[in-house]
Amino acid sequence: MSVYAQVEFPMGSKIVNVTKDPYFAKGDGKNDDTEAIQKALNDHPDGDFIIYLPHGIYKISDALVWPTTKKAETSSRRTILQGQSIGGTIIQLADNTYGFDNADFPKAIIYTGDGPSPKYRNAIRDMTIRTGKGNPGAIGIQFNASNQGTINNVKIYSGDSTGVYGIDLGFTEGIGPLLLKNVEIRGFNIGVYAKGEKGTATLEHVTLGGQRKYGLENEDMNLAIRSLRFKGAVPAVYNHGPFAMMSLVDGLLEFDNGNKKVKPTTAILNESHLFARSMKVSRYKTMIQSKKKAYNEEMIQGEIIEFATQPTHQLCHSPKHSMRLAVAETPIFPEQKADNWITIAGDYGGKSSTGSDDSKAIQEAIDDGAETLYFPPGGRWTINRDIYIRNRVRQIIGIEGRIDGKGKFIIEQGAFNELTIERFSEFGSGIILKSKRNLLLKNIMVRSLETDELGGGDIYLEDVTIGSIQLNYQKLWGRQVTMAGDSKGAKIMNNGGSVWILGLTAKKGNTIIQNFNKANAELIGVEVVASDKAKDRPMFINDNSGLSIMGLRETLTRGNAFPKIVEESRQASAIKSLYGKDLIHSPSEGVLMPIYVGYAPKQGANEKPIASIPEEMVIVQPNLLRIIGNVEDDGRGDGLCEDPVRWKKGLGPGNVVFSDSMAYETDVSFTASGRYNIIFTADDGYQTGADTGKVFVFDKHYTTLDHTGDGIPSGKGASTWISEFDNYSPHNSDPDLHIANVQNGGAGKAYLRFDLSALPGPLFDAALKLEFNKDSIKKPIQLNIFGLKETKKDMNFGDQKLGVDWADYELTWENAPANLPDQKGGQFNIRKNSGGGVDTKYADYLGIITLNPQAPLGAFLRTPTLTEFFKRKHASNLYTLILTAVEPGEIILPSAAAGKDFAPTLYVGYFDNTRSVGGEAMDGGYTLTKVNIDIYNLECDFDLTVGYPQFVQIEIVNEFGKRMLTVAARDLDGEKKTHFKFKAMAFPTGKYVLRVIGEAFTAEQSFYILN
Repeated sequence: MSVYAQVEFPMGSKIVNVTKDPYFAKGDGKNDDTEAIQKALNDHPDGDFIIYLPHGIYKISDALVWPTTKKAETSSRRTILQGQSIGGTIIQLADNTYGFDNADFPKAIIYTGDGPSPKYRNAIRDMTIRTGKGNPGAIGIQFNASNQGTINNVKIYSGDSTGVYGIDLGFTEGIGPLLLKNVEIRGFNIGVYAKGEKGTATLEHVTLGGQRKYGLENEDMNLAIRSLRFKGAVPAVYNHGPFAMMSLVDGLLEFDNGNKKVKPTTAILNESHLFARSMKVSRYKTMIQSKKKAYNEEMIQGEIIEFATQPTHQLCHSPKHSMRLAVAETPIFPEQKADNWITIAGDYGGKSSTGSDDSKAIQEAIDDGAETLYFPPGGRWTINRDIYIRNRVRQIIGIEGRIDGKGKFIIEQGAFNELTIERFSEFGSGIILKSKRNLLLKNIMVRSLETDELGGGDIYLEDVTIGSIQLNYQKLWGRQVTMAGDSKGAKIMNNGGSVWILGLTAKKGNTIIQNFNKANAELIGVEVVASDKAKDRPMFINDNSGLSIMGLRETLTRGNAFPKIVEESRQASAIKSLYGKDLIHSPSEGVLMPIYVGYAPKQGANEKPIASIPEEMVIVQPNLLRIIGNVEDDGRGDGLCEDPVRWKKGLGPGNVVFSDSMAYETDVSFTASGRYNIIFTADDGYQTGADTGKVFVFDKHYTTLDHTGDGIPSGKGASTWISEFDNYSPHNSDPDLHIANVQNGGAGKAYLRFDLSALPGPLFDAALKLEFNKDSIKKPIQLNIFGLKETKKDMNFGDQKLGVDWADYELTWENAPANLPDQKGGQFNIRKNSGGGVDTKYADYLGIITLNPQAPLGAFLRTPTLTEFFKRKHASNLYTLILTAVEPGEIILPSAAAGKDFAPTLYVGYFDNTRSVGGEAMDGGYTLTKVNIDIYNLECDFDLTVGYPQFVQIEIVNEFGKRMLTVAARDLDGEKKTHFKFKAMAFPTGKYVLRVIGEAFTAEQSFYILN
């Protein structure tokens, strides 16, 4: 029915006309009709009756209250307040009415009853409600409906813009699911107010304007909203509360100050979970102000393209944005005038509430050529055999009636291409669509809907409670669909069809939808009430199809949460799963997910895959390094669930072995320490994308706690700090290291000592890693690093200063070696070789280490300067690093006293002369051939292979040790045979030695020259 259509009913329809006997409401705008309308309501509780208000102005002076029964569970439900048209039926609250005068104690003009018991099938349709003037405590409607119920084609106006709420959906527990459609609200503090951690509502084509605080406020409800229109000088939407979930699409929000001096504000205020798409925003200062972080945010001037408060969840390669299936409005099919409607009662012999089978009467009415069949309320009609809808039938209206029994309604081809079935509180055992006719189900409760295997016409659902849907290659659009039945399989079986639903509520466990055979489904605003069956079934199944879910909330009233939220597979891929434990949850432990996508687009340009792996990684031999690759792809290309990937070595000294070089997750081993580049490549069938990560491979890692690399206290390692404030006190027992560059005696410096006495071979690589609390650092912090010199045994660092083997229980500001007590820290001047708070006579400046919470490895330093310091020969085998603050301020680091997992760590690589860099056995770490001598021209040559990359010096000395010739002095690659030549023409006859001095070995070979 169109927004401005007149709603009329035939004689014998058993509607309750408030202007007729025994109620006699006047509807003249002068007489008070409160008592007449209230009596009509009270006389028809819990009966699915229509309380009908023909055209007129119905003046009231008190609230109209839904009827009650002796039982709370049957009170205030199954009641329909129906006007003749939105413009012609007006309920008018008198100006300055007592009881509506105090905003602190608001009162509703229409009150539909308290929860928490569900209030099925309540509705208010086709009328205007005016709250008058001087009624600041007025609420237009306090509406409560469950599973199936609606406010449709209703205007609510405040005569002077005052009032609390236009529509209140937050006054009690148990509100929703319900539908607000074609609703217009002018004035009030808030146009629509929604509240309830278990409540859910669907809004479509709702127009708000002139509110004084917010257009719409949602506190904890799950709202699915499409085509919201707002015009006013306040925020249009306010979404908040830990349970709140809002899906907002295809709307227009316009700031209009009405010629008042009001500055533009924010259109959408958000403090909870939100998905927004295609929202046009005009003249507001800002479009969205969100306390929750935005992800995949896409906005252009004047429009929110897409916005979500969580990252887009997906299992298979897909775009980051929602599917955007084409949306068809609920159609308005042609209707007969009410005078031509046919009832099965009377001539056809149908009788309600007798238990007798009315199948024959219904079928005869259909076959006699009826276009519109209606079923009056107040009882039950029964069918125990199937009914075939054919011939000229184009509309079946329940007038809120009920049909029970075992029979189903089978829709066949007919004279018209469309069929409407509406206003039933029950409709047999279900519906089977076996034709190409377009089907509209509206304001109805039905057990099931099946379609022919070969598909049929389009299907439209609006304000429907249904048990199960089986769809075959058809299109379905739904608004406020509640699925409360207990089905053996998925509630919606979508075989190659297209499903778009705004506001879907699912109860009693089971999978909500199963897509297969290239089906598509877009669900906006999904409320899932968990139950016992949830424990072993996925919430959604997407098999080689397209799925887009926006605004999912799981509510736990009893039973189990769904462990598995989505199962997805594509083109013979393995089944991938999204688990609830990996998602954000509400305080009641139900899942909250603003957006999930899983589809391969059929249009648009293919973009190359974006492959990514960690930027930097560290591993200590012989441990395996687990690397997880990630690929972002738009699903175009070959349309696979996952693009094929490949791992390979880029650069590095040794060999790299992958446990599976074609898996997204692989274990990696290395034959030698050093720096490696690992390349990860993805291929979508048309384009490739790659990423490179650095891996630092070390042979040992020492802390200041140990000298064996196992973290167990041993050796002479130590970490402590010295304080300017208590300059004669040690701090060896502190779990923290205080490094500070501050005034007033508060400076601090850290001393770290590493014991390398147990290092198995010569060191060639070193890196320092410091642990720190990343939450305590807002921006990167730099520390100077100095290395304490040890140029001779028992080195003296000055009067009253401790030596290289300083004891942490003795170290203080005054006796610490190389400390300058009068310098707190600061920048080091490389040109002057001074600064930083350390005496460069006794310590070398090694550089800066940066504490950066955003860096892949945190605080990690690996430089040639640092390595060269640790390559030095210290008689004590002890190496001390001194850390000072560069900028003013203080940083706290854990010391060895905090445990091995937090102690400062030194990673080292050393030469292993038992094997080569490729892992092959190599005694001594080198291979040297004999010197070949050409006896005629005395040209000599030999081959040298080193196991590890290193610097090598090669020289020829005579039998007295005098150097005769330097053959080479350069870096050699590991495992690579290098050929050397030299001429001995100038050598006198005698014995000579070929001497090779590498970083990890020394080799000599004698030969004889006869000249």
